[in-house]
Amino acid sequence: MKTMKTTIVLTIGCLLMTTTLFAQRASDDLMKQITKETCDELSRVDVAKQTTDELKISLGFALVKVMGQHQADLKLVGISTTDSKSVEKLAVDVGMRLVADCPTFFETLTKNPNHIKELAQNEPSGTISGKLVRIVGGDFTHLLIEDAKGKIERLWWMEYFNGSNSLLGRAESQLNRPVRVSYVEREMFNSTLNDYVKVKVITRID
Repeated sequence: MKTMKTTIVLTIGCLLMTTTLFAQRASDDLMKQITKETCDELSRVDVAKQTTDELKISLGFALVKVMGQHQADLKLVGISTTDSKSVEKLAVDVGMRLVADCPTFFETLTKNPNHIKELAQNEPSGTISGKLVRIVGGDFTHLLIEDAKGKIERLWWMEYFNGSNSLLGRAESQLNRPVRVSYVEREMFNSTLNDYVKVKVITRID
């Protein structure tokens, strides 16, 4: 269940990127209220039987309605509803809160694995071939891969992926070997920059 929830949190951003309905950052209390009311709206719809596209539409309508009810509150915390980039960022925040705090939304995703699969397929993806030069630990581990031209690529280890077991417990023995890494691009919040940045998240290593 924990792995499933992690996967959903990381992929939910893709679903919400198409919903330009909110602005940059609200206070925590306001965000909790918006999330609760959005969850209530979704609970009134039989989303369990919906396709991924239908779920996006239902979520969009729910967010629009809640947004309209909190126009004054959002304005007070400095949210600009005309800035589409800020809207998308806040929508991602709402989505992650829905996974954690809205049983209806979470159960819909867990009972419909195709939702997660379709969302993942819509994410920009690619592969990098080269030499594994370093495994950098920390709260979030990342790999440094040197390609044939000598360029160093940083790829993030955010969740389980095929081939990850070979890196556990014997990292040093894996260095300087040729690898082929598959990844998807996702937006993550960078607290230093106070902004969202695109990162490459590993999905497979060979």
